[in-house]
Amino acid sequence: MFSAGHEKPVSREKGGIESMKKLIALILAILMCLTASFAMADAWKSGDTVYFHVNAKAGGATDLYTRYLTQALTEVCPGVNFVVQNYETAEVALATVQGQKPDGLNLGTLHSGAFIQWFTGASNISVKDDLKVVGVMNFGGPQAIIAGPNAPYKNLAELADWIKANPGKLMVGCSLGGTSQMIFINIMKGLVGDSDLVTYVQCASEADKLTMTASNSIDLANCSIPNAVDYEADGKLTILGTFAATGVTLDDIKELTGKDLSDNYKTGPDQGYESATWNGNHYVYVPKDTPDEICEAINEALCKANDVASYIEGNKAMASFIGPVNYAEATAAFESEWATMEELVTQLGLKMEGR
Repeated sequence: MFSAGHEKPVSREKGGIESMKKLIALILAILMCLTASFAMADAWKSGDTVYFHVNAKAGGATDLYTRYLTQALTEVCPGVNFVVQNYETAEVALATVQGQKPDGLNLGTLHSGAFIQWFTGASNISVKDDLKVVGVMNFGGPQAIIAGPNAPYKNLAELADWIKANPGKLMVGCSLGGTSQMIFINIMKGLVGDSDLVTYVQCASEADKLTMTASNSIDLANCSIPNAVDYEADGKLTILGTFAATGVTLDDIKELTGKDLSDNYKTGPDQGYESATWNGNHYVYVPKDTPDEICEAINEALCKANDVASYIEGNKAMASFIGPVNYAEATAAFESEWATMEELVTQLGLKMEGR
């Protein structure tokens, strides 16, 4: 049994150990911060000019997403100058990034349309083999599935029944050979098991989809949630549901858009069609030979941008989901979407031999 005289030295010893632990923890924290700073410096340092090459004209969705991102990055990386450059075609943007030094100072942004162009032979640059994806800019946003104001179907189940009873008669407006056709092929497979039971017709722009569906020139198309709400309120459209990324529910869409949407905006899975979804991300990419440490550093900055208010609000205004995705996860997401696009293009018979 210890006497009272032994208690003080024991207390001092414990106190010394605790102080030492706190000191070690502080040193480790400082080292981690320094390591992170050095990693970031490998990609961008104060005074650098970083170019983001966009494979579309100014004002489009990819351009706006990129500008929201670069604005946020000015807060994440003070002192770095970010410049957005637009191109008339995806091919030129891809080639521009491909030809740059792999130093992290030239990046590009794109979506799966660039994958399709490679598979069909419209592009000679493979995002998978000639470039390197470093991050996910966003997960895209939900889209409404729209029909005419007097459509004989009011939800996805009724649509599926009508298609089966009238094979080949439903006219789906989309960008032929483009992303929107791939989306509807995937949705039809989920609804009726056979994407060839409908007829696909050229109708690429959202404005054309809205007016042609409202006038019954086409039977089915897709559009943004805000436009769907406005046209439905005017009695010009019937909303059958929405398609969105796997796992997204109507409640998620309500929270994202800030709109109190009715049940006819339920997603495919909400309506019992688990595979009637679409995972379509916007990616950030760099030259193929960019070292992994630079890619990791860039990805770290991209992840931090998700916490910047302007980036959150910008994507919310366009009804697009965002969230931090690390380098390994971004690579996996890209490869999964690449494989999906390859399968769909092949199914359409559009895949160029050797691609």
